[in-house]
Formats: sequence, C-alpha cells, structure tokens
Amino acid sequence: MVQIPGRVGKSSGTPVSTVDEFEQEIYVSRGEMVNFIRELASAIEAGGRVDVSRDDWTLGVDPMEPLKIEIQYKGKKRELEIQLKLKELP
Repeated sequence: MVQIPGRVGKSSGTPVSTVDEFEQEIYVSRGEMVNFIRELASAIEAGGRVDVSRDDWTLGVDPMEPLKIEIQYKGKKRELEIQLKLKELP
C-alpha cells in the first residue's frame, strides 16, 4: 500500500463510495513527491492490486494493461500536468 503524504487541498466527492467519483488535491514537498512516485512505481511493477492510502481512507484497483499516461502543458501558466491512469476492467 502506498501512503499519500502532504497537505490536503481542494476535494470533491467521498473516497468511501465505490459508485461516486472522488478527487483531491494534495500539496507535497519535492522529496515527498519523489518518494511517492517511487513507491507507486514499485507497486505497479509488482503487479496485482495497487492501493493508495491517506489517513482514514484507502482506494485501489487491479490495473489492466495498457496503462495510460496523459500529458498536458498550459503555456500561459507554465504548468506541466502528468496523469497516470490505472484502470480496472469489470
């Protein structure tokens, strides 16, 4: 299980529902981000279920290939957004 570090920002939805959507921003230091990415990479590489956890909730999936990476660059904001998508097939 990969622990999510950092300070909570905006959120919507609830992480305890398997039907509803949940989204949360979390602010971390450079070191916290690096450690989180390494732990997440190890969990993905190990195969099987990937769980992430924070304080009082845990979310996870058993991802199927192909995994998806989305890249978005917002030039005016000078912001690079990278999303990793792990999808579990029914």
